[in-house]
Amino acid sequence: MAAKRLKDVDAAERAFRLQILAWALAVGGAMGGGGGALLAGLVGAVVGFFTITTLVYLVAQWAVGRAHAVTQTIYNPSGGSTPYKPQYSYAASLAIRGRFAEAAAAYELHAIENPAEPEPYLQLARLYRDKLQQYEDALTWFRRVRTDATLAPGQELYVIQEIIDLYIGRLKAPRKAIPELTLVCQRFPATPAARAAEKQLAEMREMLARERDALEPFTAQFLKHMGRSSIAVAAAATRSEIEGQAVRDALRESGNDPEKAAERMGVPVNQLREKIRELGIG
Repeated sequence: MAAKRLKDVDAAERAFRLQILAWALAVGGAMGGGGGALLAGLVGAVVGFFTITTLVYLVAQWAVGRAHAVTQTIYNPSGGSTPYKPQYSYAASLAIRGRFAEAAAAYELHAIENPAEPEPYLQLARLYRDKLQQYEDALTWFRRVRTDATLAPGQELYVIQEIIDLYIGRLKAPRKAIPELTLVCQRFPATPAARAAEKQLAEMREMLARERDALEPFTAQFLKHMGRSSIAVAAAATRSEIEGQAVRDALRESGNDPEKAAERMGVPVNQLREKIRELGIG
């Protein structure tokens, strides 16, 4: 099955680029060839054809590349660490055009080619959750990014939070969220996220006790109270704290040189400068 998906994605991308080339040739023939012929005869027609064709093709390729930046703005979680990543412009362009199944196949290919990079796993999980409503598949990819990719602490907390939200909000299986809430307490002790998780676990223990006493099923109790003790806000605050500390550590270890700190963190220097301004680091 994996081999078939790889072949399909590769063929789709080749076909897409051929479509761009065909369009560029048509425009080049009509505008460049015709215009050049009027101005300078046969030589002008040839020069105009190749000039306009090349220009149109390059502009179209640039537009596809820009699609990745738009998708990053839509999907990238705020408050989490954002390391510099390879570009996934073709997959991003498919998602923007609403071709979600094809985009999922393309991101799966990227995950295979770049197993340590979190981005294709996360994009794939979000596509399955938000666009295709395939929640079990989304859960699978959130789990895989945790086991296969290299995650910064803020990203790890983000993934745990997304798994919790899937179990509770989409799959209506809050009992399965208990190990993830426990993991938040273990991995991020003495943080707002851990305190919120501890509170939610305490409430769950009370509900489980009522279930054992045959008073009310646990899931029914939880769904009635769902949303009152979500850890999402606390987790976002914790991710911000983790990211801020990472920036301070990188600056200290780099002699307060933003360019060296950015290289150490693996992020673009302009992004690091913006984060420094947000944190008010002098």
